Amino acid sequence: MATWTLKAVRPWLFGALAATAIGTGLASTHYRPVSINVFSPTGNRSIKLWTFKTKVRNILAQAHIPLSSRDKVQVVEKNGNTAISIREAVPVWVRTAHRHFKYWTTDYHVGSILSALGIKLGPLDKVRPPLTASIAPGSTVDVIRQWLVKKTITSSLPFTVTYRPDPNLIKGRHQVLQNGQQGVESTTIQYLVQDGSPLTGKVVAKKIMKSPSPEVIAYGTAQPLTVNGQALPITGELYMVSTGYWPNPAWSTGLTAMGTAAHYGIVAVDPAVIPLGTHLYIPGYGYAVAEDTGSAIVGNRIDLCFNDQSQAIEWGVRPLTVYILGN
Repeated sequence: MATWTLKAVRPWLFGALAATAIGTGLASTHYRPVSINVFSPTGNRSIKLWTFKTKVRNILAQAHIPLSSRDKVQVVEKNGNTAISIREAVPVWVRTAHRHFKYWTTDYHVGSILSALGIKLGPLDKVRPPLTASIAPGSTVDVIRQWLVKKTITSSLPFTVTYRPDPNLIKGRHQVLQNGQQGVESTTIQYLVQDGSPLTGKVVAKKIMKSPSPEVIAYGTAQPLTVNGQALPITGELYMVSTGYWPNPAWSTGLTAMGTAAHYGIVAVDPAVIPLGTHLYIPGYGYAVAEDTGSAIVGNRIDLCFNDQSQAIEWGVRPLTVYILGN
């Protein structure tokens, strides 16, 4: 009586290999026992029978066990005993960010299925069901790709405003001593991205690229100027150097740049500093109107017209504050 001994279990897989196993004749042709183990995700079953049949497919037909070309069949014959192992192929759906396909498998664990498909997971990737889970026929395995992305953005930092009292300014008046400048800050945000869409973000770094500069504003503490008990409608003030002059007929026509007669209360200015026609108040001199110019009157210089030489000489040259009046 001939026997066939296999040193190792030899599997026949899908398609032609399974058909080859099914059609292979077994060495022993006598009436003998056969054990069949069928594995599937829904449960395992074992069948024992006696048969004269020599081909695997005939033995399975005798046991009323249907077989698909996708099933995995394993046959071992040793010492006159035949053992047939069948793993039923079941369909599962595999879904990734870019694919959704059907796959037939005889592996009933998620990790084994992904390994067979060559799908490798990153450190942040997720799988549903988990890798250790078993699957049922028709199950869906979701592979969710996740990774970290960093993005750096810049934003402006507001400047502060500091106020300083100034006894040289009249109450209610303000003067900007230093213009404020905004700073620049860079912020690095780390996003958790899932299948190309950001889920969450958190700040991982901040850096001040440029510090803001404060704005400094002086406010007046001096009492308002009054004339005959009336407060002057001051809209601005300039620190200037003044000179007294009179319309000497020897070198002057007696007419101003605006064509009016020069007299007390008329002043010569640089129109780039004080526009012609501006009404002024000059302490120690009084009300004045800017109607004249002069080649030497450049910048913060002002000439005050007097009616005669003695008044002009007595005034001489004086630094002072010129107040600009509103209408």
